[in-house]
Parts: sequence; structure tokens; C-alpha cells
Amino acid sequence: MYFWAGTALFYSLIFTTVDFIGNPYSGAAGFLNLLMQWCVVAVSASGVIGLIGINRYVFSVAFPVLMAMSAALGYFKLTMGVSLTPMCIELALVNNLNVWGTVMSVCLAMCLAVSVVASVIAVVCRWRYVADRHHAVYAAVAVLIIAGATHVARIKAPVMGRMPYVFYYSVRDYWGNRTVVRNERSTFDNTGVSVPEVSPDVVVVIGESLRSDHVPMNGYHRNTMPRLSRDSNLISFAHVFSEPWCTHTSVPRIMTRADSANPDIAYKEQSFITLFKRAGYHTVWLSNQDSNSTYAYFMHEADSLVMGNPAKSMYNFDKWLDVELVPDIHALLNSHADRKKLMVIHSIGSHWWYRSHYTDSLALFKPETDSRVISELSREQIINSYDNTILATDDFLGKVIDCLRDRNAVLIYISDHGEALGEDGNYLHANDFPELHNPACLVWCSERYARLYPHRVYALERNRAMDWSTDAIFHSVADAAGMESDAVVSNQSFFSYEESRMD
Repeated sequence: MYFWAGTALFYSLIFTTVDFIGNPYSGAAGFLNLLMQWCVVAVSASGVIGLIGINRYVFSVAFPVLMAMSAALGYFKLTMGVSLTPMCIELALVNNLNVWGTVMSVCLAMCLAVSVVASVIAVVCRWRYVADRHHAVYAAVAVLIIAGATHVARIKAPVMGRMPYVFYYSVRDYWGNRTVVRNERSTFDNTGVSVPEVSPDVVVVIGESLRSDHVPMNGYHRNTMPRLSRDSNLISFAHVFSEPWCTHTSVPRIMTRADSANPDIAYKEQSFITLFKRAGYHTVWLSNQDSNSTYAYFMHEADSLVMGNPAKSMYNFDKWLDVELVPDIHALLNSHADRKKLMVIHSIGSHWWYRSHYTDSLALFKPETDSRVISELSREQIINSYDNTILATDDFLGKVIDCLRDRNAVLIYISDHGEALGEDGNYLHANDFPELHNPACLVWCSERYARLYPHRVYALERNRAMDWSTDAIFHSVADAAGMESDAVVSNQSFFSYEESRMD
């Protein structure tokens, strides 16, 4: 028992602590909150240490491997802000030896060497000083700890993203994503599709947690979008309803023909990406979020998949910015010059921790959040930092529009859902709150697009005040390109106007 407790404490003092470095907090209450979280993760880690330590042969192999893996991840986390994520694993597997060589260093080698020495000492102690007794009792306690860490919701969320559990969960999620990608979906493989000879580039930006009532064009008292609010080519759809209220269910709904009557379509059919491919478009998915099994298929459905920050997780608290994607966007738009482009950009937007998602120069609304412990913050701090993320979205979308301004192009922005900001004491989007169902939705058209398709711009103007749902995005994206197909229902599109619809 002493060996188990000592080894687990040694492991946690190093690697659990590394996982908590950089966690923002303010005051004694915040420190105590993080300390309690540290203790939960440390006790959860002890379950793994205890289980592999029951048998000396298993411990002799498993503990050095765990120490080396933890040392490597801890090194990259401290020096590069890297977390282990499914997208990180995917990227690592496609890199060649030259790329791997760039991350090797003397410091990394020293960390691995120290971990090997420490683990060898632990193995020797296990063989010499620990008797093989009470196996059943130790195993039962270890399994009970692991079961609690992996099945109790309030514990599982913080544990699964940290060592040592992150090694299992990241590989599991990566493999689950690959399984989804390999699933056969042939919905539109033989569907007839046509677009006009002169057809536009289409950019779809899937936002994150941006609620409609914090957009100044929709009447918000703060000018959170100083750049876009001055752009006469941009139209805001203020009354879009999203039935899903979290990313992993809303993104599949946005990408497919799924609706409230047929929600399962989101997990069975191909998305509008395949329709654009059949129409001759070069398609791109550019991601600034980690992948999820519910939408991994769509990411790989595109001709090109570009991962902006593949090694970021929700436990990274350094800067994680959408604007960093702009050089990739510019390059991708100018590639394959002979083909029109469909680009889907999955942005990080206004996800919590808000301060990670805007630059210091955009921190206009103050005081800001200074702790990730919600109970330590005032509602004013939370809303100020949230609104600063919208300033960052305004800056990002403005720069994307600059890339499109001289092209025949249209941009559709739709947030995946909204965010609770203290209404009835509710915050963020961990549960279903009313504020989560009215996401921001914006459409921008270039001057060339407006000249070529005035009827579509007219329809946008007439439809902007109507009630819509995110079910319309699939049809609107296709209709924006003038696509004709049995899969597209034009009267469910922002770009189609019928007088009878106003009755």
C-alpha cells in the first residue's frame, strides 16, 4: 500500500501538476477549487498506478512506458503548449521522419532519460521491497477508483483530458473517428448536380457559441462588430433557431439534410461537400477545433483537410486564435486556380476560456475574466470577455472577406449554438438553456456576386427578417452556388424568395 501511494504521489506531483500549470485563477477560492481538481485527477491517476503495480512483471513493463509517454507529453505541453488530441495523433501519423526530427531536442532526451531512471528505481523497489499479497483487495480498490474516474460525469470530464487517462481517451477517440470516416456513405454519389458555368466560390464558417443578440446589427447595445457592421454587403439573419445546443450535435445538423423530423440523417448521409465535389468544386475543411466522431466524416469528405491547431485541447489556456488561419485561407483560395472552391471553416470563436480567443489588442471591454472558476467571476467580467471574443470574430471574418472581396464569392457564417451568460444563474453551454438556441447567422456577398446574381441578393434582403432554423443551411449553401439537384430544396434557402412565404 505504501509503495502504491508513494508511486502515485510521485507521478501526480510531476505530471498532474504539469497538466494544471497555466490554469487561470484569482484569489484563495480559485486556488482551492483548482487544488480540489488536482486532488481528483491525482486520485484518479492512482487507480491506474495501483492496477499496473499489482503484478511485478506488468509493472516492470507498463510503468516505464507510462513514465516515458508522460515525460514526452509533459515536455511538449510546457515548451509548446501541446496537448494530446485525436487530431494531434492523426497529424503525427502522417508526418515523415524529417518532421519528427524537428521536434527532437537535447532537453526532450534529458526528460526521457530522467523518466527512465526514475521508473527503473521504482521497478527495482517493486521487486525488492513489495510483497505480492492482497492482490484481490488492491485490484478491487484500483478498479473502483478507475470506474469512478471514468463513469462519474463531473469527474470524467476533467480526468479524461489529463495524464494518464488522456493516452487512452485520445487514442480511443482517434480510432472512433477513423471508424466513422471508413463507414460507407453514398447518399449523393449518383445524384445529379449542376451549377452555372459562372459559379462562385463559397465559404462556410461554422462559428462557436456566438448568440444572435450580441450582434450589433441585431440591436445589441455594444458595437461588437465594428468592421462588419459597416459593410453594406453583409446581411444578418437575426432569427435563426438551432434545435441542437452543443457542437457535436449541431455541426452534423448544419452540414446535412437532417431536420427535426429526421435528425438521424446527420449521422447517415453525406453532406453538401459531396454535392459540391460532384459539381466540380475543390472542397476544403479547415479546422480550428478538435475533431469529434459526429462530424469527423465531413472533415474527411472534403478534398483537403487542414488542421489549424491540432494539438490544442480545452485545457490549453494560451492564445488559440481564428485569425491565425487567414494565411492558410488565402493560400487555399489561390490553389487549384482552374476550379471553384468550397471552404468549410470550423472556428474556435467564442468558446470558453474566452480570453484565449482574442488578442490583447482586442480586449476593449473590461474588466475581463481572470479565473476559469465561474463562481469567482462577476457577470460583468464574463460578458466583457465574451464580447471581446466577438470583436475577434469580427476581425477574423473581416480578414476572410478581404481574401474574397475581388472574387465572385459568398460567405455564410453560422454559429453552432449560443451561450448562456448568467441568465437564471446559467453559464456556458454544458446544459440546455434557452439562450443556446438562437445562434448568430451572417451572409456576405462580393460585389461581383451581387452583379451576377441580383435575385439572390434580393432574396437575402427580403428573407433576413423571417424566422429560420439551422436546417436551412444545407439548402442555402447549395443554393448560394446556384446548384440544381434533387437533394436541394430551394424554398428552404436564404437565397430563394417567394411572396407566398410571407403570407
